[in-house]
Amino acid sequence: MSSLLHKVNFTKPRWQVFSRVLAAVFGGYALATVASLFIAQLLIYIIEKNQAIHISIMLTFLIYAGTAMWVFAVTSARQAWVGLLKLNAILLASTWLLMQFTGVSS
Repeated sequence: MSSLLHKVNFTKPRWQVFSRVLAAVFGGYALATVASLFIAQLLIYIIEKNQAIHISIMLTFLIYAGTAMWVFAVTSARQAWVGLLKLNAILLASTWLLMQFTGVSS
């Protein structure tokens, strides 16, 4: 197994593209989901709960598409992964704090 890993060169452009595709698909999905939760929590006091959920879900499509384009626009696949992880962590922590302070959990 280790000899196989030594034969594979992960610095080739095809591995970079493959990593970006994975980042766009899975990282973009995670970011869109967390952003949807965050937007719904922000809008729940302004408008009705069902409308807040629907608006946040509709905005998810824009976030997912924008994330996929951004992943291929950055200079490296590593920068894309790090950026996605940071954004997911920030939005998830913000959503959790917003839920704790406002008392809205469902």
